[in-house]
Amino acid sequence: MNIFKNTRAIKAATRLGGVFLSLAAATSMASDYPKQPITLVVGFAAGGGSDVCVRALAKTASEQLGQSIVVENRPGAGSSLSINYLVRQRPDGYTLATLSTGGALNPYVTPSIGYDVTQDLTPIVMIAQYQVGIAVRADAPWTSLKEVIAAAKAQPESVSVAIAGLGTSLHIAMESLGKIADMKWVLVPYKSGMEATTALVRGDTELLVQTPEWAPFVREGRLRLLNVLTEERMSGFPDAPTVKEAGYDLDAPNFLGLVGPKGMDPAIVSRLEAAFKKAADSEDFHKCADQFVLKADFRDGREFKNYIQRTVDSYVPVIKELDLKTE
Repeated sequence: MNIFKNTRAIKAATRLGGVFLSLAAATSMASDYPKQPITLVVGFAAGGGSDVCVRALAKTASEQLGQSIVVENRPGAGSSLSINYLVRQRPDGYTLATLSTGGALNPYVTPSIGYDVTQDLTPIVMIAQYQVGIAVRADAPWTSLKEVIAAAKAQPESVSVAIAGLGTSLHIAMESLGKIADMKWVLVPYKSGMEATTALVRGDTELLVQTPEWAPFVREGRLRLLNVLTEERMSGFPDAPTVKEAGYDLDAPNFLGLVGPKGMDPAIVSRLEAAFKKAADSEDFHKCADQFVLKADFRDGREFKNYIQRTVDSYVPVIKELDLKTE
């Protein structure tokens, strides 16, 4: 009798039994999910377009899941603060967060932020694309982007631009536009799009580049939309030409999606995908998207993962070329 051989066999059987128990426990967890409220961390200030539309989305998704979804705002650093918080949470499906282009790119501008957007997250769904506009106050002397650039060239660094955080796609876009036009802006970062928009409304800055938190103010006549950083003119604002139409080869694609910490159970991800697909198709979400000029664009977790990677691949060379890295 070979006692060592038998001992190895017992250990192997024990390990195998442990694997089956773990798989069974994981299957049970997925089938019972969700058993408690889900926290959805929004990386933007309360009251902005992203926050309002994510809340509309969460309401319908919670009805699909049979559990409440509690929205928690953690704005700052182009939404990177919320992602930094998320990556430290358990991957059990009970803590999710919004991810925007800013949150995806910020670590490449500021490496000390400390997460890898392609490795440390579980993409769940993409829900929309932001449509970025360049706006001034209604009483500003400029009626076109060319006029703003001419003024900035005449008086270097005289035009201050409100942006929602350094390291975002909007920061990168304005640095790129400055290089294309051979001039410099004074970029003024704020914690959120609403803060940046409010700064322009107050007259604290001369220019704003932002996702459509500006839309209500443009409709009210308090702000003037000069140009849009999209491939085509925006629905609802057809008089604002694209930046490319103004003669500058530039646009700024921006996404909005939902992610969890890395290592989430695929069965739980599928459950969330289905619930948020229903929510993204709902009338409430589409009304909100129209109000805040979000372009509804649903993609499942696999497609969203690929979209994040393509975004990183397209922006990182620009970050390097512009030497935008900070610590």
